[in-house]
Amino acid sequence: MDIIKSSIKILIARVGKSASQFLAVVLFSRALGASPLGTYYPFIALLGIVSIPATFGLATATEKRISEGEDPERHLGTAITLRLGFVTIISIVLYVGRGYIDQFFGSELALLFIATLFAKQASDFSLNVLRGELRVGETALIEVIRPLCWLVVGYALYLEGFGVRGLIYGYLVGCILMAVVGWWKVSTGVSLPSLAHARSLLSFGKYSAIAETGGYIYSWIDVVILSLFVSYGITATRADIGAYENAWRLTLVVMLLSRSIATTVFPQFSRWESEDALKQIESVIPRATLPGLMIVIPAFAGTTILAEDLLSILFGPEFTVAALALTILAGERILQAFHSILGQVIWGINKPKLAAYPILISATVNLVLNVLLIWMFGIVGAAVATLVSSAVLLGFQIHYLRQFMEISLPIQEGAWCAVSASAMWVVVRLVYESMSVDSLLELAAIVAVGAVTYGLIIVLYKPLREFLTEMTRTALPVDSQ
Repeated sequence: MDIIKSSIKILIARVGKSASQFLAVVLFSRALGASPLGTYYPFIALLGIVSIPATFGLATATEKRISEGEDPERHLGTAITLRLGFVTIISIVLYVGRGYIDQFFGSELALLFIATLFAKQASDFSLNVLRGELRVGETALIEVIRPLCWLVVGYALYLEGFGVRGLIYGYLVGCILMAVVGWWKVSTGVSLPSLAHARSLLSFGKYSAIAETGGYIYSWIDVVILSLFVSYGITATRADIGAYENAWRLTLVVMLLSRSIATTVFPQFSRWESEDALKQIESVIPRATLPGLMIVIPAFAGTTILAEDLLSILFGPEFTVAALALTILAGERILQAFHSILGQVIWGINKPKLAAYPILISATVNLVLNVLLIWMFGIVGAAVATLVSSAVLLGFQIHYLRQFMEISLPIQEGAWCAVSASAMWVVVRLVYESMSVDSLLELAAIVAVGAVTYGLIIVLYKPLREFLTEMTRTALPVDSQ
């Protein structure tokens, strides 16, 4: 599997995915305002939290076992049986407690929530299987289906007067179509489950479950806690939740490349580990980390100037309440560019226990800080909690990885990116103070000025210039097959 080519495929598809998702967020923000989104986002947040026991680590465990190439059919059959059982049990619990679920949402959405849970689990699991087959690039277009349906179906239903419920229906339809296409492309057969294969999956999955818990806490616990505080009138409002989540999603745009590479490298790291080729993993780490850094560092620099304008012009004036939170989250993405890759290394070399420890610690820090800081500072506190817990996670990942291999990070290249971003900041600041930024065109123009400035300076450094040239040469040739 060619990591760069597969990463490019994933990146292209995720650009389309993010474009669809981002356009939907812009349209829904302007049409509905921040408060209704403050109801939709908790629905998706709770869906993620409930997915933790419903999945129980089987997503990564299945991907790992299938990528190893040993009896994949029996592993898949066992994984399907286990996962279906977990989802069914969770759904029964949710149905019994549907009154509390409706109270949390402030609307009768419990049954729709259960249906969406089944559809989401089926769609996500199909992608795990395809990645386990080392067909990461083929998952690219499938990932576009859900946000595209959310945009098209959700907006159509909004026009018909469905309101927030229309957005949820659009998400549900996207999950269903994604599951259909994903399982249609899966080539691994399904054999009868066995107790031995269940033990194999669960032995890996119990640690993966901790990782998934940490991932969901990282992504959604702030929204859940904000929603609980709003429900009890402690702090913040539904509009604050909508504004904060829009800021979060805006910063995800700069993580596209890092996440694409991270998605690609895990099955390859797993294969190299099974072949006892750790040196190959060591050589790839700095090369896998650098492309993301080259994007997130200047993005943070630009956000310190344009945060309020980005939120106001893209979503509306009421979303500017999240300007400071947006800046903090943009800074956190620099740390995420590192730990998104290093985390995949730990899983890939079959050290699930050591992968779980830092995630568990950082998730605990995240949870505690979210409660304290949201209570004290609202959505800014939520952003700070994310930043601190991300730094804790990265520190522990580096510490554990150094017990097994030499870790080489692109420090010099990253430093030059910081120098280039600083020069870009000066230019953008001068331009910003000399003009008004009142429209999307003016915002795009000032962003373009920054991008050109950064690009011109960054290629002055020979190692980065050679790296970019090599990436371009590797990505451009078309496969002959």
